[in-house]
Amino acid sequence: MTAAQFADQTQGQAEAIPVAKSALFDLARQAGQLALSMQQDGLRAISSKSTPNDLVTEADLACETLIRDSLASLTPGFGFWGEESDEQPHDEYFWLVDPIDGTINYAAGLPWFGINIALIRREETLFGLSLILPQFELFWAQAGQGAYLLRNNGAQQRLRVSQASVLADALLTTGFPYHRAVSADNNAAEFARIMPICRGVRRMGASSADLAYVASGAFSAYWEGWIQPWDVAAGVLLVREAGGCVTNYRGAPFSLTDHSILASNGQPGVHRPLLQAIQEARSEIFEQECRKG
Repeated sequence: MTAAQFADQTQGQAEAIPVAKSALFDLARQAGQLALSMQQDGLRAISSKSTPNDLVTEADLACETLIRDSLASLTPGFGFWGEESDEQPHDEYFWLVDPIDGTINYAAGLPWFGINIALIRREETLFGLSLILPQFELFWAQAGQGAYLLRNNGAQQRLRVSQASVLADALLTTGFPYHRAVSADNNAAEFARIMPICRGVRRMGASSADLAYVASGAFSAYWEGWIQPWDVAAGVLLVREAGGCVTNYRGAPFSLTDHSILASNGQPGVHRPLLQAIQEARSEIFEQECRKG
């Protein structure tokens, strides 16, 4: 289906998608198999982008090409925005893709990385999936229709966020930016303030996994700054469709133009104190920088 046909047929139906979900699931698995086979063969081309910690491998590029070409065949006329090509489209409908999320984990052989594919209409995510590898756990959500985990054996379950009602009972996850070695504004202050007042904090190294496991109820919240839309578009929809709440650090509903995120189970005793702790930590950083200046 072309973009024009989809727009004509689905006017007023924000939850519709232009291709069978099974085709998208198959595509994600194909990309996952490609990533794993290239990992097993030995990654020969690893380079850096913005910093020495911001890696890109030959598999990132190969997986993005596979996903882009397949989506172009499935949905001609839809835009495409991938992390590696990083060309933001002007189309009303476009696919937003992170071919390998958690590249440092992937390059090191750690079993926590993922593939993100999301369908966007302007800034609204209509559909999103995160395939967590190498387990091949496929988390997916469609706007207005809930969030689900499709296991490799075909079993599927609906996702619900955790029921932790206070921060002391909440297991959290977070991430740190690539510029952490050169800037004091690197999540260290936020982590130091939050870590003592919650049950624990984990560092997965892939926002696809962070958000998927908030949606599943394993984590009660995830926070991170300096994120990109391909990191979180699918996961934000997962959390919201699983009953959670997603804001930026100011407390406003998260949008794809934001670069900070707080995703939680939505419980006031979890989200509000986390937001307060983040804001207080960042205020102290700002004051310290002002005194230096």
